[in-house]
This record gives sequence, structure tokens and C-alpha cells, in this order.
Amino acid sequence: MPAVMDGGKKLCVLHGNCQGETLAAFLAASPEFTAAFEVEYYVNFTRQAIPEASLARCGLLLHQHLGPEWGDLASDALKQKLPPGAQSLCFPNMLFKGTWPFWSNREGFDYADTQLDGLLTRGLDKTEILFVALRGELDRMYGLSSLLKETLRREREKEAFSQVKYVDIIEADFRGEKLFASVNHPGKRLMLHAADSVLALLGMPPLPEAFRQACPELYQDFQLPIHPRVAAHHGLAFGGWGEKYNVYGQPLTYPEYISLYLDCKLAGRKDFINFLTQG
Repeated sequence: MPAVMDGGKKLCVLHGNCQGETLAAFLAASPEFTAAFEVEYYVNFTRQAIPEASLARCGLLLHQHLGPEWGDLASDALKQKLPPGAQSLCFPNMLFKGTWPFWSNREGFDYADTQLDGLLTRGLDKTEILFVALRGELDRMYGLSSLLKETLRREREKEAFSQVKYVDIIEADFRGEKLFASVNHPGKRLMLHAADSVLALLGMPPLPEAFRQACPELYQDFQLPIHPRVAAHHGLAFGGWGEKYNVYGQPLTYPEYISLYLDCKLAGRKDFINFLTQG
């Protein structure tokens, strides 16, 4: 049986990425959850080890699904180490490329952009790249509608592992509401939904209204700029040519942002974040 800690609480092991850290902070605002659990948060993408002793006395494992390629940190491997009677709930690792179809997570450059990188490999100079990138017919060139369908398909595939459902919200509302600050940073609405869903699965009420009202929007230190032609194609209520985004303290439009991206690439720099923050 899971061990009961001082104060009668059980241990909650929370295994996730930055969304897991936000989830932990939101759950801490629930009087019912904090009365029942003490949380230990472990970062999954850095492969932070979870002590065997913590798993052995764990009463609740909150985790994002990881497949067998993660070895000892794979979801199934972790669940096998839980004591009898422990609960296990999977929450989602939300990601949405529909608004940022050219984003890539390939290593070697922060916020890699496949459109800009493809134009660079063709040997175009900066002026030519900006002309093509900003004025090209993106749906004809890249199939924006197909890319949107693919990212939604992929999220539903991931959602199948999670007890917290979220893709219907994205599909219904992404055009009218900015649900993500960047491709893998869901905003306040989605994270409140995730926390409320976890609480409901535990038989607890949703987060207090006072917390919901006081909670600021999330991940606002970096807002990934949206291509205005992508915004227009999908009929977004935001993302126009004059919209400015907070890029590590700099208010930048999309054209200004990709101009800096190209400057960084053409200078042979790989540390785009340092380039943006320090020059």
C-alpha cells in the first residue's frame, strides 16, 4: 500500500515537461488536492531520475506518456514500480503546429523554421528569402490545410494515452482564441482544463474561482510569432501583419522576428536564444 506521510498525506510523483511544472503549480491551488497529496516533480525530457524510494511509497503517479524507448522512465516501467493501491493518471503533452506549421524540433537551433531553412539551403540572399517567405502562396507551396490535419491527427494519437482530453478544445477554438504561446506551450485555458480534469478524475472539485481569475496568462516571456499568411489562411482572429509578440522582452512583428532569425543563421550562429537576448 502507498505510504502515508506526515500529516496524513500521500506522495504524488509528477513526471512531466514544463507543462507538468505548471500543472503542479495549478494543483497546489486546490485545497482538496494539497490536503491529500505532497508533490515531487521530476523533469522527463532531461531524463531526471526518480528515486526508487519515491516510487515505492507513491500514492499517485501523474505522468505524460513515454514509450518503451525511455527505458526505466517509460510509463509502463514506472507503473510497474508503484505499490499496490497506487493510482496512475496520464496527462497530455500538448503541442500544436497548426499555427506554426514550419516549426521543427530538430537539434542544433532553437525554434528551427523549415521554410526559412529551406530557402537558405537554396542559396538565396536575405532580401530574396524575405520576399519569398512573406509573399509566397503558402497553401499552394506547403499545403497548410493538410499540415493542420496532420498535427490534429498526431495530437489525437497522443491523446489516446491520456485520461485528460484536450484536442476537441483546440480544434473548436484555435481560430478565435490564442490557445498556445508557442508550439509546445499551451496557455492558461488549456492548463486550467488539464488541472480541472485531473481533479475530477480524483473525485475533487475544480480549481477555486479566485485562483482562476487571479492566474495570469502563461509563458508570456516568449511568444512565438505567427506567420500572417498562415493566420489569414486559417481565419485566425489574431496574427495579423502589425501584431507584436514578446520575444524575450523585445516587441517584434513576424517580419522583424524572421529577419533576426536570418541574421543569426547567416552569421553562422546556432544559439538563437542568446542572439535574441544579447545580440
